[in-house]
Amino acid sequence: MKLFSLDEFLKLTQKTGNPFISIYTPTHRQSTNGYQADKTHFKNQLAKAEKGLAEEYDMDEDEIKKITQPARIILDDYDFWKYNSDMLACFLNDGEMEIFQLPVHIEDSTCFIGTKPFLLPMIPELNDDGHYFLLLLNLDQIRLYEVTRSIIQEVTIDPEAVAVSFTGEMEEMENQSHLHAQGRVGNAGAMYHGHGDGSDEEKKSDILNYFHRMTNMLEPILYKNPLPLYLAGVEYLGPIFRQASKYNHLQEGMVTGAYSEKDMQELHQKSWELAEPYFRQERLARKEVFGAKKAKNLAISNDNHKLILAALTGGVDTLLVNEKHEHLWGKYDPETHKIHLSDSRQNGNHCLIDEAATKVKEFKGKVYLVAPEDMPEDTQIAGTLRYAL
Repeated sequence: MKLFSLDEFLKLTQKTGNPFISIYTPTHRQSTNGYQADKTHFKNQLAKAEKGLAEEYDMDEDEIKKITQPARIILDDYDFWKYNSDMLACFLNDGEMEIFQLPVHIEDSTCFIGTKPFLLPMIPELNDDGHYFLLLLNLDQIRLYEVTRSIIQEVTIDPEAVAVSFTGEMEEMENQSHLHAQGRVGNAGAMYHGHGDGSDEEKKSDILNYFHRMTNMLEPILYKNPLPLYLAGVEYLGPIFRQASKYNHLQEGMVTGAYSEKDMQELHQKSWELAEPYFRQERLARKEVFGAKKAKNLAISNDNHKLILAALTGGVDTLLVNEKHEHLWGKYDPETHKIHLSDSRQNGNHCLIDEAATKVKEFKGKVYLVAPEDMPEDTQIAGTLRYAL
């Protein structure tokens, strides 16, 4: 799996079309029935979209086929479904399709037809609310995982872009030195002592140098979507890595042990035990910050219209969205800076909660999908402001 970056999300926010179809379905990484359940979820949402195009947009069969044909093709692609993640996001517009396979847990499938992508279900992939990286410091091959409470998935690291193996580097250096020595002494023979024959301090120095190189290559990738980073591996490697790392989100603690890629589920369990107190404290801190800012008129929780307007114009620093919220339909007029609300979805309008969330991300703010019990008050949305309104 490759990482989904904020830049990719922001590119999606700029896309428009009428109609523009967004489909989200739960998927599985393993199946005993050829991924039929995943295909059925997707096929049902596709049929729902086609029905909407016919009834709401008065499109004929050929017009509908032009839009949805790319999605129909993947229904018969077994390899596509075999190498999936936990959520499939599919966007269709004017005969073109864009697909993202993300480690985000969703209960239900959904289909949305509008004039722009519906992006709220992708927000958890971009924030640090129970979402973190786990780096396995195995000297044979480092491995990076993206983790939540319910999901762990390995992130693909290009060995051409990141030095993934200390052992491999050392063996290559030893082979090159051995060949070089043979070339110098000819038949007289040569003796070469590899790095494994050095002292513990020499080996630690070699590992530190390797970690410096590796982190210089890896950390720019992590910063594309910066999340808390936890470590796993043999205990003595942790302090050496911390000495080399400049990643601002590296967390305290470590899952210690001689782990390999075969131990992914144990790594998941033990890393969550390490990370969960941090995220619990972060949620409590958000409530406290909200209360403190509300006392200074820098937070809104009981005026959806005012909060959404502030979000759309760059005034919201952090937006909290109740994960059980209902759509708030309407349209924003940027020329008059007014919101026009609707009782139901209509051609040309959009869910204003979704639009507010994407705008907050565009303005470099934070957005969290929050369980009802973790909302600061009993409301659909709440937010802290950059300035008083």
